[in-house]
Amino acid sequence: MYKKALSKLLLIVIIVAVIAAVVVGAYIVSVPPPKKAVVYASLSEMTTADPSTEFSNSILWLCLVYEPLLWYDPLQDKFIPALAESWEASQDGLIWTFHLRKGVVFHDGTPFTAEAVKKSIERTIELGQGAAFIWDPVEKIEVVDDYTIVFTLKYPAPLDRIAASSYGAWIFSPNTPNTPEWFNQGNDAGSGAYKLVKWDPENEVILEKFNDWWGWKLPSYEMASSKAPEIFVVKIVKDAVTQERLVVAGEIDIAQYVPLEDVERLKTDPNLKVAIKPSFQQLIMLINTKKPPLDNVLVRRAIARAVPYEDIVKVARAGMATVASGPVPTGMFGHFDGFRYKYDLDEAKRLLAEAGYPNGIDKSLVLTYTAGDVYEQRTSELIAASLNKIGIKVDIRPMSWEEQWALAQAGWENPEEAQDMLIFYWWPTYITPFDFLYNMFHSDSTAFNLCYYENPEFEELIEEAVALEGVDEEKALELYYQAQKTLYDDVPAIPLWDMVDVRVGRANIGGLEMAINPAYPTVIFAQVLSVEK
Repeated sequence: MYKKALSKLLLIVIIVAVIAAVVVGAYIVSVPPPKKAVVYASLSEMTTADPSTEFSNSILWLCLVYEPLLWYDPLQDKFIPALAESWEASQDGLIWTFHLRKGVVFHDGTPFTAEAVKKSIERTIELGQGAAFIWDPVEKIEVVDDYTIVFTLKYPAPLDRIAASSYGAWIFSPNTPNTPEWFNQGNDAGSGAYKLVKWDPENEVILEKFNDWWGWKLPSYEMASSKAPEIFVVKIVKDAVTQERLVVAGEIDIAQYVPLEDVERLKTDPNLKVAIKPSFQQLIMLINTKKPPLDNVLVRRAIARAVPYEDIVKVARAGMATVASGPVPTGMFGHFDGFRYKYDLDEAKRLLAEAGYPNGIDKSLVLTYTAGDVYEQRTSELIAASLNKIGIKVDIRPMSWEEQWALAQAGWENPEEAQDMLIFYWWPTYITPFDFLYNMFHSDSTAFNLCYYENPEFEELIEEAVALEGVDEEKALELYYQAQKTLYDDVPAIPLWDMVDVRVGRANIGGLEMAINPAYPTVIFAQVLSVEK
């Protein structure tokens, strides 16, 4: 009996073991291989997820989830078809016809048609936030058929550039709930190469490859499709030194910022690659023109001559920048070389004395910058040290972008409560000087005119210039020159330096340089990346 019981028990154990092995084996076979992921570090937290109103850091992922009618490569002055395959304008520049791409679907499964274009752009215009101003030339939008749409303009304008804007030109599903809350709950309705799957704007944003994206079928992407990242993570890492440490250790794949003095050393690391390209980003210092003593133009002119521009480029950017000449970046349409301030402490002291401050200013001026940005930090320190030499003390305050933004917004209600000076980056919405000049200096632009500047003559110049861009570019440039000369004399802001774009990635990430486009700053176009094992 004992032996029989033992044999029976052994048989049961063997059967259970065999079943377990089969189950485990089946599980191992059914578990999919890990998805190819790329982690990209961003210095700043994201802002809204609403494609109609977003006008800040979320550009970093919006360009992957949503699409415009056209993309633009400013280095080649070349438009790239996106949701529009072709387009033409009437001779007077007032009628623009776009012929749309067939076979496109949104992430929610809705087919793309001209109706989606009309509804998306009209929603952006109606909300009137963010970059809605880019559509000011548009009088009406008409759907001709499912794949043809016509824009009638109030005045000639380069609608191809506008349609390729990095903000405010996104097209989304017509079935989208018309509320910002829906987007900010982590939903998306784009047609791009990636879908939004996690929205945690202060920590990380996660995107997943959209296998039904129309672009994967094109010859230019078909080969790359199998190697493109299946997961793209935007991870918030608010410090350039930490980003460098993480990319060196392989804990992130691409660093947005690293200390630039380390770039030459990083180039020699066989596990890394460094991509360097032109950029249309500018670091600029906005001055509170409504708050004494900065409401005195002579004080502002004195400060402009006490900023050590060459030292800032050399020390803060390790030489990887150019001293700015006016608020329109080097190499961009509408840039002029004659608007650099000369560093001259004697002239600065003379201007300060003429303003009524021969012994300096008896209070500290508050200068804010984005915490964690080593370039802004060094720039702020160099400015403070130099201004101290002419009797102006500076209280440097690093802040998160949200804190900096909230403080600056208070200036429209009460300038006394806001900062005295604010350092931040501006980059193009679309490639036009109007974008820089309107947003930072027009009195209607209460979002980003954080110098609280008002000058009707200046505003007339840029409004006339933008209306001429589509028909008389030479005359438009003359007006943009006059407008920038006005800013040079009034000093509501001090342009500091124009960037050179530097990204550091792991060696197994291919296509990094191709993934950078100065018309869409901070963006890495993940669909052109390849991930090698």
